[in-house]
Amino acid sequence: MFVKVIGQSSKTAFFYKKEKNDLPDWQLFYKKKCNSTEFQLDDYLKEKDKLTTPVAIISKEQTAGFGQHKRNWISPKGGIWLSAAYPIYSSEFLIDVFSLSIACKFCELLPPNSDSRSLKLKWPNDILYGSKKLIGFLPKVVTRGEEILYVRIGIGFNLNNKTPDEGIPLSKVLKKNRLSEHYWTSKILTGIGQAIKYNYQRKRIISDANTFIDKQYLPRGYRNNNFQIKDIDSFGNLRLLSKNQIKVIKV
Repeated sequence: MFVKVIGQSSKTAFFYKKEKNDLPDWQLFYKKKCNSTEFQLDDYLKEKDKLTTPVAIISKEQTAGFGQHKRNWISPKGGIWLSAAYPIYSSEFLIDVFSLSIACKFCELLPPNSDSRSLKLKWPNDILYGSKKLIGFLPKVVTRGEEILYVRIGIGFNLNNKTPDEGIPLSKVLKKNRLSEHYWTSKILTGIGQAIKYNYQRKRIISDANTFIDKQYLPRGYRNNNFQIKDIDSFGNLRLLSKNQIKVIKV
């Protein structure tokens, strides 16, 4: 059973409604602690005949959070650990650039007067500040035939929490002792909604992604083979260059 914690949800909704414009409202569920918000979202979706409203499950702490390739994601108190599902019901949604549309919007999260240019995309689904991971996300697309029913995205956002050496919390980036979890959760939800709307603009997404991509970080298996990142192609794939050879790494 999923219980909506009214106080927590209303605080996030308060900030979200200030900037949502024409984006839909979210159904929000807060948990003090869980194994993984991804598992919780699985259970929620099993109970639904049809997803009609965006839904997000947010936990203060996770005991079994995971990232890409099921790698452990340390999820202590102070971070934003969130799994969301967003209804699409369209065959025109661009699956191959969905991850990039999310990444671009997350790279635009910081206020204009901050050092926002330091946010970079480590292809395909990490957002870095300098060389440190700020946000990791896992996008999924659920289909029926050619129709995209809904998209899912799991998010780990280092906000006020302690991180491993390879990570950094936003509080340190912005030099603030404590940032509002509700305000920054609302920014994430707004970014997801904007990315869904923006998804149909392939050329713009690819152009923006190539602006944000950090070319220092090669995929595993290519780091010692004299490859360099060339760019992201029109299908969202990463292109590597070694002498006259181009290697395409698919999303």
